[in-house]
Amino acid sequence: MKKTSQISKTVRLVVLALLAIIFALPVIMTAVNSLKYGESSFTLKGYWELFVTNFTYLDFFWNSVIYATLITVVSITISLPLGFVFAKIPFKGKDTIFFIYIVVMMLPFQATLLPNYIQLRDFNMLNTPMALTIPMMFSPFAVFLFRQFIKNIPNELIDCTSLETSSVFKTFRYAVIPQIKPAIVSLAILIFCESWNMVEQALIFSMENDEIMPLSVMLSEIPSDVSYAGGAVYMFPIIMLFVMFRETLEESMESYKF
Repeated sequence: MKKTSQISKTVRLVVLALLAIIFALPVIMTAVNSLKYGESSFTLKGYWELFVTNFTYLDFFWNSVIYATLITVVSITISLPLGFVFAKIPFKGKDTIFFIYIVVMMLPFQATLLPNYIQLRDFNMLNTPMALTIPMMFSPFAVFLFRQFIKNIPNELIDCTSLETSSVFKTFRYAVIPQIKPAIVSLAILIFCESWNMVEQALIFSMENDEIMPLSVMLSEIPSDVSYAGGAVYMFPIIMLFVMFRETLEESMESYKF
């Protein structure tokens, strides 16, 4: 029995290791090829060409940083209290409104493309940075996840906090937020990654203004000699986020039930 269990464990480890290698291989190859330029190997000339000679790359890079950061901050700020309301505050029609949120969350981007386009056009926001940020700031998915996290907080804790203060804001601040910090960090990373990789929104809502495009769209315009260097720099912020907050991500996944 022990031998069978050991074999099963070894097989799982081998399969997981192979899958990890398969997923990591494109990243590794991009990083290695970024150190090549023409016939030269292991050189930083590609990065020099990217950041100095063709410095417009930095403009698109900072566009992506600004958009992703702004979307993440606003989305968390809006979704967190809404998740608290749906999880712990009783009011008439709560289940119906939350059901609408679930339906909206299940809709693909293509289903809401036309209404978003018409609204942005009517408000004269097309081909502006607002067209790339505002539609992504209101995330039903974030509200749903925060609701699920906050539901796991014992009602007794909130009731005890309510005895100390009659302010809903203070109850939310002192009884809820400290309990779901890993969830906040994890969801912020997921929203940042989704915003960092936006493509369709930029191509459709800002097709006439290349200057405000994010790097995810303009990667195809980078000269082929430095394309790998551009790809490596593009991946760097996302990889660093996951490396820096890996333990927090694991904690949030293990501590809360959906």
